[in-house]
Amino acid sequence: MNTKKLKSYLLTSLFILPILSLSGSINPTTPSEHVIRAAIDIGSGATKLKVAKINLKTQKIDQVLVNESFSVQYHEELEKSSEGVFNETVMQTGLEALKKSLEIAQKHQAEKVVAVATASFRKAANVQEFIDKIYAETGIKVYIIDQHLEGVLGFQATTAQLPTDPKNVVVWDIGGGSYQFTTLNTKGEIVVHRGLDASIPFKNHVIKEIKQEDPNTISTPNPLSRLQLYRAQNHAVDLSKKISDVFKQKIYHPQTKVVGIGNIFAYGVHPLVDKKTTFTQKDLHDKIQQLEGKKDRDLGSSAYVNVAVTNPVLVLGFMQTLGIHEMDIIDVNNADGALLYPAFWDNVL
Repeated sequence: MNTKKLKSYLLTSLFILPILSLSGSINPTTPSEHVIRAAIDIGSGATKLKVAKINLKTQKIDQVLVNESFSVQYHEELEKSSEGVFNETVMQTGLEALKKSLEIAQKHQAEKVVAVATASFRKAANVQEFIDKIYAETGIKVYIIDQHLEGVLGFQATTAQLPTDPKNVVVWDIGGGSYQFTTLNTKGEIVVHRGLDASIPFKNHVIKEIKQEDPNTISTPNPLSRLQLYRAQNHAVDLSKKISDVFKQKIYHPQTKVVGIGNIFAYGVHPLVDKKTTFTQKDLHDKIQQLEGKKDRDLGSSAYVNVAVTNPVLVLGFMQTLGIHEMDIIDVNNADGALLYPAFWDNVL
């Protein structure tokens, strides 16, 4: 697939997507109500693997067998590149994460694996070269999905796990390089608000504009003073004003449930608010105040300590502007959505 074809593919990815077969995988000889599938979500800051037992009758996940995440800082490195390319180091790290994911999927006898990539792969100038290398070394075909499909996958996977009527749900997914708000409009159609002011751009803004440092040489904004936290929060408030009115109106309705998905919520905000499934704006505000003056070494050993403060500040600013007084967190990402998205699994391509 050359660059011209790749761009064309991105425009049509909502409607039809190829599937990927695992070399050496097991093909059942008799029909079954269940299949084992594997999906890889190649995000801008992490590569996430889910292996699950799928109920073909209900088209739901009956059991998650594997839920793994590997830190691969695609967007972090891409932001530093003057040529807008992935460097050799991040590509090798990403390749190793995919090899590990493939090995795990095969051990669990997954019949197929689907690999989807998001913001950083949409942006990198050398993405096709990298995709070709991945296929040559692993047999994995990586499919770049647009933000609309990201929103669809996240919304469908989330509402499949909730007892709430989907029409009363707003799903909010923040990644390293992009974010989506997704809901149903009054006609029952899925609508997606797409933004680029996500984790890494927000963190880099704090480094450059608030701390007056160079994000190309400084990778962390920590520590942040009380005034710097306040200014970062105000920037998040300004960014959140871009959200379209359909979401503001939906969130205003008392029956609406706002659900945060993806690594930033599941592995960043969730532990910060004492692992509450439902947290309030005040919960998050109070915890952020405790992060004042914290250096990276004070924030743990995670690969994501450099965004451990700015990510919750970003979330809080949006919550304040949009009037989100409380919201839920579910450990769902694009891999969950890909596991259930029919175009990946119907053998039509």
